[in-house]
Amino acid sequence: MTVAELARLLGAPFEGDADRPLSAAAPLDSASETDLVFAAGSKAFDQARESRAGCLIVPPDYPATGQTLLRDSDPRRLFARALALLYPDPPVEPGIHPSVVMGHGSILGEGSSAGPGSVIGRNVTIGRDSILHANVTVYDRVRIGRNAILHSGCVIGADGFGFAMDEHRRYVKFPQVGEVEIGDDVEIGANTCIDRAALGVTRIGDGTKLDNLVHIGHNCQIGRHVVIAAQTGLAGGVSIGDYAVIGGQVGVGPKARIESGAVVGSGAGILTSKIVRAGAPVWGTPARPLKQYLAQLGALARLARRP
Repeated sequence: MTVAELARLLGAPFEGDADRPLSAAAPLDSASETDLVFAAGSKAFDQARESRAGCLIVPPDYPATGQTLLRDSDPRRLFARALALLYPDPPVEPGIHPSVVMGHGSILGEGSSAGPGSVIGRNVTIGRDSILHANVTVYDRVRIGRNAILHSGCVIGADGFGFAMDEHRRYVKFPQVGEVEIGDDVEIGANTCIDRAALGVTRIGDGTKLDNLVHIGHNCQIGRHVVIAAQTGLAGGVSIGDYAVIGGQVGVGPKARIESGAVVGSGAGILTSKIVRAGAPVWGTPARPLKQYLAQLGALARLARRP
């Protein structure tokens, strides 16, 4: 693909050698004459000027250097679109691998595929054009929408963590008889687990993206276009509003509520029934506004320096 062809497909203006071929993408410091790279901000400009890359995607304020450039207000986003063109996904072969176990009453939608070693329980509905990679487990009575991607090892619909103490001071299981409902365009990372509701439904909204090793407890309600990074765990009954961003290794206590558009920093701890408002990002344990968290860290550092 030439620079001119890529620019046309992306709808982006370019400067420099229109006929330069591009065959791959690479980091700034190791790119060759046929590689595409991006520099998202001024901190990367010095390195970008020294790069041997065939073409750079840069913001409008990048200086004219004689290099071949594509300009965009969000270079990272344009680079992501370019990657999809340079590395197109192989066509999905719809169907069910011979090793898949599929229970009675389950439906795999048109254009969808289930990879080797996957197990699909009874009365499961999976929408059209969805992909289950190898060794995915979907328990009974789960509903998954269209264009979903479930990566290897994820488990959908296992029992929630519910127990009650009996008269002999022994834990007995609280039966988990609810369901899981996953919307359209959801991506679920490798080894992520979404528990069924004790009663009712555990729900994941349209467009939400879950990283690897995320745990969603029973009866959680996650809105649309939420992103949750790796090793985050949600206890039962947590509610997360649309477009919230949750960093990695966050712990969220039972029945906490994270409002639409809120941002929770990596490693934060959100206590039981806590409400996280939209606006300033929160950090730390217990989670609090970032400015407050940094001020408290600074105060602790000053105390430590006292004789």
